[in-house]
This record gives sequence, structure tokens and C-alpha cells, in this order.
Amino acid sequence: MTQITKFTDDSILWDCFRDGNEAAYTELATRYYRTLLHYGLRFTPNVQIAEDTLQDLLIHLWLHRGNLNETASVKFYLLKSFRHRIIKTLKPLSGELELTQQLDDHLMEFSSEEALIQDESETGLKNQVKELMTQLPVRQREVVYLRFFQGLKSEEIGALLAIKPQSVSNILQRALSNLKEMWPITPSFSFIFYSFFEIIL
Repeated sequence: MTQITKFTDDSILWDCFRDGNEAAYTELATRYYRTLLHYGLRFTPNVQIAEDTLQDLLIHLWLHRGNLNETASVKFYLLKSFRHRIIKTLKPLSGELELTQQLDDHLMEFSSEEALIQDESETGLKNQVKELMTQLPVRQREVVYLRFFQGLKSEEIGALLAIKPQSVSNILQRALSNLKEMWPITPSFSFIFYSFFEIIL
């Protein structure tokens, strides 16, 4: 019997979970709960709705675990499933136009463990990026979030958003161009700015 710990690989946890292992299910839920909740808050500022929808998803996964397929990326599967469920939940409540407006207006907040830049000397960059991200169009903001704060590949983002990988790359390039135009270049931030874009290009 496989011993489940916080270090167990996602693929092993997923297979054990599909076989009915409660410890594997609990570890997966614990491992990705915060990530999924933060992603849900990209769609609505209502924490209660995001939490309730996430709980519904986790219950659904457990009840239908025997019908789940293998997946190359558990994180991608969960993000895709949650995205579909929360959009489905929100549409009857607010209508598609209001949902889009919520996405445009909602401030993207990143937890410390999700931040790309951890070094103290780059704290100013992180704050600048966080502020400027709110000025990007909604699709650019979501793609940047999924790529650089959730670590998804262009192919995975394309599958998640139902667009081609090349379209993902194009959106990223437009987002970076927009950020460059908005960035308040000063001598103190110049080096960090170009280092940041060298990392993500």
C-alpha cells in the first residue's frame, strides 16, 4: 500500500485517489485548495461563492472518482474543472456581461508563495507588476496569471481557455508590450525591469 505524505508525487496521489484512497484525496485537496480558491477569486470578489463552488467541485470529484481518467497534470485538470464550474455558477447569478465586468474590475492579488520574485531587492518590482496587471485586458491578465503565477504551459493554457497555443503566445506578447508601455522606467527600476522580462520572455 502506498504511503501518502506531503511529498508524494501528484500522479501517484491522483491514481490512489481514483482508487478510493481517502488520504490521497485529502492531500490533493489540501495541496491545491488555496491555489484553486485564489484562481476562483479572479472571477468573483465574493469569497463565499468561490469557497462554496470549490467545495462542490471537491465533493463531485470524490463521488465520481471511479469515472475519472488519468491526467498528465493534476494541477491543470483541477484548474480547468474549477474554471468551468465557477463560470457555470456565476452566469445565472450575474449574467455574462456582468461577469465580464467583474473580471475586468477585480484586483488581482497574489499570495507570497505565488509571487515570481522573492528577493527583497525586487519587492518594488513585484508591487509594480501587481498594480500594472490590473490595467491589462481581462484575457491578457488571466493568461499571464496562468503562465507565470501557476506555471502552466502554453498548450495547457490554450486547452483551458479553448484557444490555440499560438494565440496564448500572442496574448502574452501583447501583455508584455502593454506592461512595458505602462512601466514607469526610472534608474532604480530599470535593471530589475529588464531582468524580469528576460525571465518571462
